[in-house]
Amino acid sequence: MTTSEAPATAAEALQELREIAHGWVDGRRADPALLIGAAVRALVAGVDTPSLVLLAALFRGEEDQASELFGQVMDELGFCFHPPEDYWEGRLALARWWAAEIVGGWLDPVEGAALIVEDVAEAYGRCEELAPMVDAMVALMDPVGAQYPDDVRAHLTRAAHELVARIPPPSTPGVASACRPA
Repeated sequence: MTTSEAPATAAEALQELREIAHGWVDGRRADPALLIGAAVRALVAGVDTPSLVLLAALFRGEEDQASELFGQVMDELGFCFHPPEDYWEGRLALARWWAAEIVGGWLDPVEGAALIVEDVAEAYGRCEELAPMVDAMVALMDPVGAQYPDDVRAHLTRAAHELVARIPPPSTPGVASACRPA
């Protein structure tokens, strides 16, 4: 979708906001003009939250408020991610969130798998919680292709299901990860 065309439905507008959120939760902040434009398109498509209205109404001189308002919009729409304070627990929780987004159909399985492997698994190294996605990606990169699945997206979605099952939600107290690097 180009920045000038409005989504036809509220579902398409929510998907655009969610796509921005996928990078946002890992610290990749979008340009304020993109956030404001996405908010305007969402309002036109029928999405309505208090902070979305405020974000869409920002003037050029108020763009410094866009980041905070977008965070509020994500909370209001229910797809914000708040990582645990501990860095490594937060990375593992982020991998779980991206996997859940894949399972829910809100994140492309190939894009999500790349995020999980590149932004989380590479920092952790080998660990059981992340193994389903790492193994799935290794199978896709097999130069011989002997393990290459017929349906890549379904293969990665199955790996995401398994990852979600292996990693407890971040709100689960007293559950420590076996993956903490030394």
